[in-house]
Amino acid sequence: MKHPQSLAVRICLPCLIVSCFWPSGLWAEDAVIIGATQQQERFLTCVLHISDDDLRGTPNSNDRLTVVILAHQKFLEARGAFHAHKTKLAFSSLLARRIYLSAGMFSDFETLLRCITHELGHFATQSLYEGNAEIAADRYRKIARLRCPSDVQ
Repeated sequence: MKHPQSLAVRICLPCLIVSCFWPSGLWAEDAVIIGATQQQERFLTCVLHISDDDLRGTPNSNDRLTVVILAHQKFLEARGAFHAHKTKLAFSSLLARRIYLSAGMFSDFETLLRCITHELGHFATQSLYEGNAEIAADRYRKIARLRCPSDVQ
């Protein structure tokens, strides 16, 4: 790939445009979810609300958290553009308050639950370290299993 930065612009610019025209009546903690089916959005919204209290007061918490779901090949391209080579299905940008998910993970509930809660763990702990993210993620998973619909695909 010759210009990874241009790929990031091609992927992120539509996300930025969509989020700029989102209704202003939404609270900052209401996430913007791009590329999801209604069923996926319902599940992700449920899981995201579990972390509301932990994310309030973190850096940039006045900005909305954005979750972007990409076809797996586009996800791989974005992953390369963001130099997140070690990840297979999800990565996040704490500064941009954005989580990127591969659409491929929606075929398996356990994988989806593990990945989205792990990424939220990074935001809650404000840490790039996997172990720190897992501390918060474990708690989110337990609650999500009780509250959130598991029929997502």
